[in-house]
Amino acid sequence: MTTSTTFKTMATALFLFAIPALAHAGDIDDCRSKEQVPNEARLKACTAVIDGKQTSTTDTAYAYYKRAMVGSANPKADQALVMADVSKAIELDPKLMEAYAFRALGYNRAMQYDKAIADLTMAIELAPERWGLYSLRAMVEAQKKDTKAAIADFKAALDRNPPATSAEMIRQRLTKLEQGTAQ
Repeated sequence: MTTSTTFKTMATALFLFAIPALAHAGDIDDCRSKEQVPNEARLKACTAVIDGKQTSTTDTAYAYYKRAMVGSANPKADQALVMADVSKAIELDPKLMEAYAFRALGYNRAMQYDKAIADLTMAIELAPERWGLYSLRAMVEAQKKDTKAAIADFKAALDRNPPATSAEMIRQRLTKLEQGTAQ
């Protein structure tokens, strides 16, 4: 085999190895897309990112998070698998605030209030300016019957200037909690 033939063979092999990487980049884009992507397509793209094992840890973590979100939209979804995916996202990227907030919703749905509050606390540490995180934590605290903490978090949410309609909802919940403690 001549040097030229060897080079052509190697170039062809390298090109063939590059094809999955190029397709994989499309999967990352589809998985991360802010556009409306059909759930099946997004699940397929995010699973391809996870299974491909050729992306950054950040991209893989986001793919686990997004797959959990899309999977949870299916009423027949196995919630244990959804929670496993979002937990894996957090394991891979402990700074992925959205994953903590999403997992907190799952814990809240399972009435595991302490775990939900812990995840929302981590999300708040990562994004202290996000009023919605305080409001979510306040709602979980109210369900847990920790009225004092719920009141403090609703006030913290208002301090971060939520939109008018959200602020009104928070004020109503805050008033109801404060009236309940006055009795």
